[in-house]
Amino acid sequence: MGKGRRLKDRRKLEKSLEEQFSEKLTINFQKELRNSPLWDEMVAEFGEKRAEELLKECKGELKAGS
Repeated sequence: MGKGRRLKDRRKLEKSLEEQFSEKLTINFQKELRNSPLWDEMVAEFGEKRAEELLKECKGELKAGS
């Protein structure tokens, strides 16, 4: 396997900058939501377990070109 192929394979394994940013954005968004008054409303309406499931569905995404 040549050097070019090894570099190409390594790049596939590394997360892109957009993926890393989206991941951090999601973590921060979920943390802020959990500390907001909306979280208390979600727990009251859906219960703790379902509110956690809904929170995990909340994702922050970065769209290129926007």
